[in-house]
Amino acid sequence: MISLSQMLAKLVLFCLTFGQLYAAEILNSTDCSFKYGCFYSPKDCVDDQCEFVAKWRLIEDQIEFIIAAKFDKLKQNWLAIAFSYDKSMGNDSVVACKFNADANNNVQNYYNPGQFDPELINSKEPSEGLSDVKITNFKGLLICTFKRDKSTNAKNFFDLNENYYLLMAKGDLEKDGSLTYHGSDKIISQQKIDFNIALEAKSVKVSTNFVKIHAILMIIAWPFLSTIGILFARYYKSIFPKMNITGVQFWFLIHRPFMISVCLLSLIGFGFIFSYKNWSWTSQSSVKNFTHSIIGLVTIILSLIQPMMAFFRPDKLADNRPVFNWAHRLVGILVYSSSITAVFLGVIIFLKNFHWIGLFSWIVWLVILIVLLEVFHSRSSTDKGLSVL
Repeated sequence: MISLSQMLAKLVLFCLTFGQLYAAEILNSTDCSFKYGCFYSPKDCVDDQCEFVAKWRLIEDQIEFIIAAKFDKLKQNWLAIAFSYDKSMGNDSVVACKFNADANNNVQNYYNPGQFDPELINSKEPSEGLSDVKITNFKGLLICTFKRDKSTNAKNFFDLNENYYLLMAKGDLEKDGSLTYHGSDKIISQQKIDFNIALEAKSVKVSTNFVKIHAILMIIAWPFLSTIGILFARYYKSIFPKMNITGVQFWFLIHRPFMISVCLLSLIGFGFIFSYKNWSWTSQSSVKNFTHSIIGLVTIILSLIQPMMAFFRPDKLADNRPVFNWAHRLVGILVYSSSITAVFLGVIIFLKNFHWIGLFSWIVWLVILIVLLEVFHSRSSTDKGLSVL
């Protein structure tokens, strides 16, 4: 008789063999253009060299999809396919496969009004229009198969009798099951696809360089340049007090160019992100992103008001000079606070895992530095007052 251990060993061997055959079938491209429509990235990739794979075929009033993507580590992840009228995210129908090693897996239908935070088409029935769902994990490859109705009466459920650009993306799942931002892990088809016929579609890697440039410019501008400019204006006026270059004190030689650079870099960064979004504003349905955009806009407007105020500042001995000083100071506090809030939101939205801890640590360090400088500044002022007496 076969022992229990032998039976278990055979069962494990069968599962491994079946998984290998299933994965091989998914990645097999020999049936493309006659049995399946196919979408590979990179083009002509083989086995685990493929970053993304999508295959589809018409079955009566449904389209059967097989999608797969490679992950470095699978634990709580998502893989999605989207149908779009253009080559950018926004106003898209999305099917997301959610894999959770510690919980149930599921496939859900979404509508993405903007570039982030898609909405469930039917919150009461998230898998409306989907059937024969299956999610498999094999050697770091997340494989998801499902059948999607070509059309339903649900709002924002795109009719697959029409042609669309195909988008694919992957990312991590939040603890509540929501999708995190995919970053650069996405691709798009070069042309619109007719999903009712078998054809091989070419893919294009979607560039997020403009987003990265925007983030780099804003971080250079606000956490660094503006911080240095503000600290010099507040705490370093006593450095080289007798030094005058073209009638300007040393601290102002640092403060002025740094703050002008902040304005210029902010405007350039705003231009890059606005261009990336095809010159359209962030949808209000994406709360975090919309909040980030509004706070960022307020920051830029206030940052432009500051140099305008400085240009018309009254003479040091003028009666209204104290009014200017307080107005300039208050606007400066507002713009700096809003900038750090915008940067913090940006880090939470666009960076995975716990990269925001770095920014939080920097804020803690800055608060400690300011407290120490205030103490030193207060003591210096007191000492000066005593020396006068």
